[in-house]
Amino acid sequence: MELSNNSILRLLQELDNWMELEDCPPVSWVVCGGAALGLQGLQNRPTQDVDVLGLWNESVLGVSSIDSFPSNVTACIRRVADNHPELAGLGANWVNPGPSSLAQDGLPEGFAERLEELPIGGKLTLQLLGRQDLLALKLYAAADDMGRRREVHYGDLKRLAPTFEELDFAVGWIRTRRDFDTKSIGVKDVLRRLGHDDLAYYV
Repeated sequence: MELSNNSILRLLQELDNWMELEDCPPVSWVVCGGAALGLQGLQNRPTQDVDVLGLWNESVLGVSSIDSFPSNVTACIRRVADNHPELAGLGANWVNPGPSSLAQDGLPEGFAERLEELPIGGKLTLQLLGRQDLLALKLYAAADDMGRRREVHYGDLKRLAPTFEELDFAVGWIRTRRDFDTKSIGVKDVLRRLGHDDLAYYV
């Protein structure tokens, strides 16, 4: 099941309403992936879910990684899913902390300055990663030889037409990852497919 940008926004507003009814504490989620691209108007393709990297910590300008949402928030997420047949295949996973491990090793340098804040309502605020950081995460994901959505990520990169400077920045961040050695071949392949043999040569 795929969701348009307008659909995602309406679902998040409904989630905020449920969180208000359940008196959940306010949260600010750092969001990446297709939802972050779409909600900023960087792409128009539908996406499958809302990927949450973690909780935004304003006091330290950082992300607190999470493995799961609090039970009352999860219940609200599921109530939205129960009200929408189009979410039947996803259930409560239409919002998920699946990519939270990315935040544990550190996001690209300066990402906090590029966040786009999107208030949903009184209980829910999104902090959307900026284009430069989303491109870095997309290159990282597209370099996964075993990833079933590798071509989706590559397609996003191709449509976004990143510049040499943006890709160079992305490669610099991927070099800081613990799994860079296993990712490097995939990174080279993606860069070549994007027409950047010049960058691939130095990976």
